[in-house]
Amino acid sequence: MNPAASRLGAGTQRGVSLVIVMILLLIMTLLGLALIRTTLLEERMTANLFDRSLSFQAAESALRDAEAQIQTAALGGAIIGFNCSTTGTICPSIPINATTGTTGCTGAGQYCWTNAATNIQMLTAGAPQYYIEYMGQYTNEDDLKLGSSANAAQYGGGGGVPLQHFYRITARSQNPSGSDRSVVVLQSNVVVK
Repeated sequence: MNPAASRLGAGTQRGVSLVIVMILLLIMTLLGLALIRTTLLEERMTANLFDRSLSFQAAESALRDAEAQIQTAALGGAIIGFNCSTTGTICPSIPINATTGTTGCTGAGQYCWTNAATNIQMLTAGAPQYYIEYMGQYTNEDDLKLGSSANAAQYGGGGGVPLQHFYRITARSQNPSGSDRSVVVLQSNVVVK
């Protein structure tokens, strides 16, 4: 056996194994980077889901607060919120500033938001807010008269037609102006007899 030939073969093998190891290291590095990127993306998605969940709960608490305000006003015989039942008043189904912020107004004016009296605001970007619209007073009779009773129409019963007050509440998790947090807008209809 030639000693020069054996040295030549051993040197060639070392060079090839070094290239193979370097290629494997490069593949492992690329896989590690892809896993880190995926993990960071999943972490951001989880944080966004958590933020949206908190925002939803804040908007829901604002709805409950507005419903309590309506019930309190009804017990006192008052009507609250912006009156959409007057002739010529235009009340869009979603207030125009629901996702852009407030117009700087206070009270019961159109598009004026009220801060809810809840303690959830420490977890969100700001206080949850609601906007109440009074839609008018209507009867509670249905169009097909399926809810009518025989006693109201017979035996001299005058009964009368009970009237109900209709309200529309729009709630949002916080004032969206100047915030990079998730904003959730919810709406509810309330009937007060």
